[in-house]
Amino acid sequence: MPEGSETKGAIKCDGAKPECVHCLDAKLNCQYTEYKKRGPHKGYVRLLEDQLLTQPKLKTESDEFPPEEIVTHLIDLFFQHINSVFPFVHRARLKKSIQDGNVSKPLIWGVMAIAARFSDHPSIKSDPPYWAGETFATKAISLINSSLLEPTIPNLQFWGIMSCLEYGRASGAKAWIYGGIAVRICQELGLNKEETLTTPIVADDGTIDYVAMALRRRIFWSCLCIDNTSTNRPQGFEICDYDVKYPTLQESSLLRDPLQGYTIDKHTITDDPLMNVIPNYISVLERFGEVSKFMSRAKTTTSAVTWPPIAEAASLHAMMKNWHDTLPEAYHFNAAHVKLYKETASQNYISFWLCAHAMYCTGMLALHRGSLAYSDLTAADLPQDVYDRIQSSIQECKVQVETAMGVFRALHDICGLNVLPYMCYCAYIFSTVLMTSAFSSDPVSYRKSSAGLVSLYDMIELLRPYWPMSERLASTTRDMLSAHSRLYDIQEQQEFPYESKRFIQNSPDIDSLTSISTVETSLPITSTAPYPFNNVMPVQANMSIQQPILPPYQVQQQQQAQDIDFNSCEFLYDSALFGQIIFDSTKSNNSDTLAPQQNPYVLNTSVNYQQPYNEQLKNTSGSWGPS
Repeated sequence: MPEGSETKGAIKCDGAKPECVHCLDAKLNCQYTEYKKRGPHKGYVRLLEDQLLTQPKLKTESDEFPPEEIVTHLIDLFFQHINSVFPFVHRARLKKSIQDGNVSKPLIWGVMAIAARFSDHPSIKSDPPYWAGETFATKAISLINSSLLEPTIPNLQFWGIMSCLEYGRASGAKAWIYGGIAVRICQELGLNKEETLTTPIVADDGTIDYVAMALRRRIFWSCLCIDNTSTNRPQGFEICDYDVKYPTLQESSLLRDPLQGYTIDKHTITDDPLMNVIPNYISVLERFGEVSKFMSRAKTTTSAVTWPPIAEAASLHAMMKNWHDTLPEAYHFNAAHVKLYKETASQNYISFWLCAHAMYCTGMLALHRGSLAYSDLTAADLPQDVYDRIQSSIQECKVQVETAMGVFRALHDICGLNVLPYMCYCAYIFSTVLMTSAFSSDPVSYRKSSAGLVSLYDMIELLRPYWPMSERLASTTRDMLSAHSRLYDIQEQQEFPYESKRFIQNSPDIDSLTSISTVETSLPITSTAPYPFNNVMPVQANMSIQQPILPPYQVQQQQQAQDIDFNSCEFLYDSALFGQIIFDSTKSNNSDTLAPQQNPYVLNTSVNYQQPYNEQLKNTSGSWGPS
């Protein structure tokens, strides 16, 4: 209303600002009265706010978990088969975080992905079993974003578990990348420094959280173990990069899982005699990592015979030997201890104990196996010092193979599925060594090396349905077993015609086997059971899953055994195909899939190739033919 409207008559403003046309014509100042708009009553607004707070959140597809029964079931399997060997997570803490609703979603999907392969739940199990985890893995990968690169313990746990998953899928590149992220987060959090690990963690109630402190140490060592078992790639940890002490017996007791309180026969354990073997297990893996790092540099570009192949060989041998020589007597591998610990120790710690010896034997074999390429040379062919060093290394290989056969049989018989797939790689390395003439130079050695190949095949075959990598290694080892029979059975037939006929009849015929190299990788899945899909699974089964394909040592169906020189340096040092602890699926077409074998070769059980532990361990020298 313009000023003076009461004396000069009312003039209606036209609403234009800052001055309306009417007021300008009347030479009046416009003044607009501000009217407060009436809003809803406070009671109504508060009612709406309360409704928003109390109503259930609308769950998106990415938020949905399987039913609680399934989640709990898979978590239990994870702690039985995976976390028992690489302790990344604490069972009680994980379940509490799920109940509280603050669990890391990628972490729980990763846990379910790696555990699903061991499930017999009708809505989860598949044929082959390793397919069961693919939908969970796809879900976990779909949740990867920039926040997972933040240096937090849940993120570290996620990347460590995913590295293990890709490890078993024979995807070397992804396993190395994921493990590398875990290593970097470890370093960013300072977990590689003892000062950080001894800094108290205060719980919400003001007390010191000793469980969280012990778990940090276990997570660091788990990451380092993964890092040290990857070869042919740069390692994330150098020995000078960390000063972390080994886990103590008190920490092992503090983190002890309920599953670790029983023997394999389900008898209650009050005092596990192998609980303190963890420092020895970690120590040998540290040494194995050093061997892998330096032996990857061994080259065979010259025709001259040189031994050892690297300058560091002597110091690496001494380092590995020191581990065995300083090992407490109670932790030595022999038949008496195998029998004792079957009755008094948990399967979990038996696995650590046996894996430690398997890694020791594998590390020593990696150092010395190149000498087998020169086993046919005599002292007249070489300088005496070179000849002596070669013979010493050949003998070392025989000792380690002898010991390893018992270790792998114990792993197969006692631990079953409770081992990680890298044990299959170790078994595979020994199978390549048994293909050399040094282990089949006479009929007795031939029969023993054949039995050894069968034992190693059984070890790998046990894990075949659960890990794609094991499926490929099992096929390759089976092919080598057939090639071994073709390559060395001539002498056997000549000197032992009747017995050799019986043995060869029970050996696999290479012409009757389908080599992994002859499988069309574009074939669809022909499993006897369809790939599962139901309301438990978050992702539809018809999605495109990239299955890693591995091109290991190949034996063509029509190929003669003599076409491959198993005694050559090229074979013994070709880590990309024969001795690599992690194979690289990126060297083939990742979009291809390999059809699971419907009728895998089953060894004839009418012949007892296995020797009892006590017989096999009586003599560890001179049993593989002339030294």
